[in-house]
Amino acid sequence: MFKLFRRETPTNNQLSPDEAKKRIDAGAVLIDVREPDEYAQVRIPGSRLIPMSELQQRLNEIPRDREVILYCRSGNRSGQVLRFLARQGYDQVFNLNGGIIDWYRRNLPVDASPVEASYRRTRYEDIDVMETRRRLSLNNTTLVDVREPHEFMAGHLPGAQNIPLNALPAHLEELRKAQSLILVCATGNRSAMAADWLVQQGFEKVANVEGGTVAWVRRGFEVEK
Repeated sequence: MFKLFRRETPTNNQLSPDEAKKRIDAGAVLIDVREPDEYAQVRIPGSRLIPMSELQQRLNEIPRDREVILYCRSGNRSGQVLRFLARQGYDQVFNLNGGIIDWYRRNLPVDASPVEASYRRTRYEDIDVMETRRRLSLNNTTLVDVREPHEFMAGHLPGAQNIPLNALPAHLEELRKAQSLILVCATGNRSAMAADWLVQQGFEKVANVEGGTVAWVRRGFEVEK
C-alpha cells in the first residue's frame, strides 16, 4: 500500500547540530534532501545529495545497516523524508533539527566551493508553468493537486482536482481514464514523488509542474479558491 507522510515526527529522531556532528564523525551517513541548485551553493561537508523529489526512485542508495542523518534548509523537508523512511522500515534515520541554517549558526563547517549538481534522469516529464498553462488550454489532460486539502483550499491552479499524496492509491482506476496527467503541489517535490510512483504503476503520460503552485503564482497566473 502506498503510504507516505504522516504528520507526527518521532521526537527521539531529532538531532541538534552538535549531536549530529558527533554521529557524523562516528560514521553516520549524511544525506541532503534539498534540490540540486541549493546543494551546489552550500552544503555540509561529506553529505550526499538525494533530492526529496527523487526519493522514491533512489531508495536503494539509502543504507539500512548504518545511521543516516537527513538535512535540508530548515528541517521541514528532511522531517517529511524521515517520516516516509520510517514507514519503509528504516529504524536508524535521524533528522537534523533546524537544518543547515542552525548548523551554520552553531559555527559548524559548511562547504561553499563550486560543485556541479543535477537531477537524475526521471521517468516522467518535468514541465514549467508556461507549458503547464498551454497544455491545460488544450482540455485533453487532467490536473491533479497532491497537496493537503487545507493547502488546496487556500489557492490552486484552475481546474485542478485535489487528491492528496497519500490518497492516490484509492484513485488509481479513476486516474487511468485520463488521457494524460499533470501533477502539481506547492513547489514540485511531492508531485514529483507522485509522478514517479504513478509511472511505476504503468502510467505513461505523466508530467510534473516544476516549481509547483508557488512558481505559478509568481508568474502572475490566476488561482481558484
